[in-house]
Amino acid sequence: MNGMSMTVAKHSILKTWREKWGLISWLVIPLMMVFLMSLMAGGGPSPTPHGKVLVTDKDQSMLSQFLLGSIGQGPTAEFFTVKVVKEAEAQTLMDAGEASAWLMIEKNFMDDYLNKKPTTITLRKNPAQTILPNMVETGMDVMVDAADYLQMLFADELQKINKMVSTGKYNDADLVLLTLAIKAAIEDVEDTLMPPQIKLEEKTVEAESDDKPAFNFALMMFPGAVFMSLLFAGMGMAMSFWDDKVNGVLPRLVSTPSGIFHYFVGKTTHAKVMFLTVSVVLMVVGVAYFDVNVTLLPLLIFWLVFSGVVIWQLLLFFSLLMPSRKSANIIVNAAMMPLAMLGGSFFPAEAMSDGLAKIGSYLPNGMLLKAIKDVMIRGEAWQSALLWPFVIGLVMALVFWFINLKMVKKLAQEARS
Repeated sequence: MNGMSMTVAKHSILKTWREKWGLISWLVIPLMMVFLMSLMAGGGPSPTPHGKVLVTDKDQSMLSQFLLGSIGQGPTAEFFTVKVVKEAEAQTLMDAGEASAWLMIEKNFMDDYLNKKPTTITLRKNPAQTILPNMVETGMDVMVDAADYLQMLFADELQKINKMVSTGKYNDADLVLLTLAIKAAIEDVEDTLMPPQIKLEEKTVEAESDDKPAFNFALMMFPGAVFMSLLFAGMGMAMSFWDDKVNGVLPRLVSTPSGIFHYFVGKTTHAKVMFLTVSVVLMVVGVAYFDVNVTLLPLLIFWLVFSGVVIWQLLLFFSLLMPSRKSANIIVNAAMMPLAMLGGSFFPAEAMSDGLAKIGSYLPNGMLLKAIKDVMIRGEAWQSALLWPFVIGLVMALVFWFINLKMVKKLAQEARS
């Protein structure tokens, strides 16, 4: 690189540093995303939802007490507090929205159930809540189904039990007969229940290799945020050629031998330095907040600078195709939005539909972003993950570099005439 290219690069770098708001804007947007992702990833587990279930027991029987105990015991106790109240108090609490659900057990519930008569349990749900009332309803559905099957299998035996409990009269012979009857009923369905129709098979899953990073949602989002910064930086530097045209820089270079060539080499150097600066700052944030593997840092920074140059050349091509600065600004902005959205900067490809994710993988920034995520997040070997994206990106950068050089010469000639 000769003296003229060095001068152009130095002047462009100093201009970017003097106009700090451009550089700051390239960094602020992804850093804001980093902050939000840190809150999402590091905010700790969400509190377990807990609700109140009101129960009005008009039966006051052994079966209704068993039902109440099943709601307030075991895993459900983590989600619900069961409170036995009278009907009037329950109505007041439900109207005030102070409970998730209200169960009302009708009188003669146990007698009707044991004597194979229709039984009713009334459930009223709080319309202002969704999850907890539905959990109560699901649990009651399971209990009703289980009670129905018990009644089908042991109807006679349940009636005998009810008679013994209600009269308090029973003897050893009755108990023996009842036990034998229950045993016979179980043997009748043994072929269906034993062995179980659904078997649980336990398998030991080998732990993943230590050299593969663990899944981290914020880390999955972080590379996309960095590429958004590269897009903004590339857009700003692509539009700088129009500023040089307005300020008379390009017209004066037309008369200089190889002036446009050295000017373009200097602008390319300027772009590389800016992408290097942005990449180093954001990767330091990545190491500090997302535990990015420090040993990958040189490779990641190189890849980001390379990706930035490819993106810049693409946006510069769109810019130089336009007849004026105003139209160039409109087109570059219009091109950047779909590139960012489909390429995985706003939303990770893993959260998109298969069709959109596939389209994004064919975009230059989407292809380059996927490659670096394969290394950072999925733990793939960088030689295989980056090889073809690097070859394709290098070809694109070289082709656009020569095309853009000719278009800059044409722009300078139009400015001079």
